[in-house]
Formats: sequence, structure tokens, C-alpha cells
Amino acid sequence: MKVTHVNQLKALRRKLQKKKSNFTAEHEFKGADELPLSQEELDTAVELNQIITVMLKGQQQFPAFQFDSTEQIYPALQEHLPRLLAARSSWDICFWLFTEQSITLKRAVPNAARLRDISVEEMLKLGKQAAEQTERYEGRPIDVATSGNSEVFEACVENLLNPDYRDIPVLS
Repeated sequence: MKVTHVNQLKALRRKLQKKKSNFTAEHEFKGADELPLSQEELDTAVELNQIITVMLKGQQQFPAFQFDSTEQIYPALQEHLPRLLAARSSWDICFWLFTEQSITLKRAVPNAARLRDISVEEMLKLGKQAAEQTERYEGRPIDVATSGNSEVFEACVENLLNPDYRDIPVLS
């Protein structure tokens, strides 16, 4: 039993390493000397979870996708990095940012008073209408972060960190 557990751990480590290798092959990373921050500013940003950093070949590296054309971290991402990095590893955040999501942004709820004394068919029709009116985001969190859509990015963050307790607004 113990050998099986060890083998499973090794398999998981290999899978994670492969995932990291594939990710680093597809994305650009910058060294500290390529960023417009002093070493002191960079150390503070890392300590306060204000920047994504990963170790690659023994070197601290910074995924380029977190920076806009002026080398600033995208504001929507910057706002949520402290919470994200406090809850998950930098690698987890990197993978999550590029993973397709399907998130309910606003949900339509049938009026309860209209549900009284109606047939099952009518109830199903109202349910279908509510589902069609529900607003959803389908895509990658990085795409809404870089587009500046902070409301949708916040929903993505909440869905990651608090999926069971996320408050989904109701359409009026």
C-alpha cells in the first residue's frame, strides 16, 4: 500500500513538472533586471503578493503576461493578486489564468408568485426563460484581466477562491 502511494506521488510530481514545462514553453518570463522596479520595490511587491513570481532553473522569474505595454501589472490583476497568492501558489495562479472558465455573472430568477398554481410545463418554460436570461462569462481569466473588465475578473477570482459562497447578483 505504501509503495502505491509513493508511486502516485511521483506520478503527480511528473505531471506537474510536465505542466510547468509546457507552460514555460508557451509563455515569456522576465528576470528582475528586465523590470522597471528597483530591487527594493520588487522585494516589497513579492513579499506583499503584489506580483506573480516563479522559480525557473533556480532563478526568480516573472511571467510577462501580467504586465501591460508600460510594464505595469494590469490593474484588475493587481487588485486581486494579494488574495490570490495568499490562497494559492504562483504556479496555480498561472495555470488558472489560462484555463477556460464558465462563470455565472448574474442570474435570472423567476418570480415566486408566478409559480403558484401553474402547470409543470409552464414552470419549465419559466425556468428555461430564466436560464436564457442568465449572464455568463466563458473564457480565460487572463483575457478579462488584460481587457480591463474588473467586474468579470472579480467574478472569476471569487469563483476560484469561494465557489460555494459566491454571491451571484440577481437580474432585476
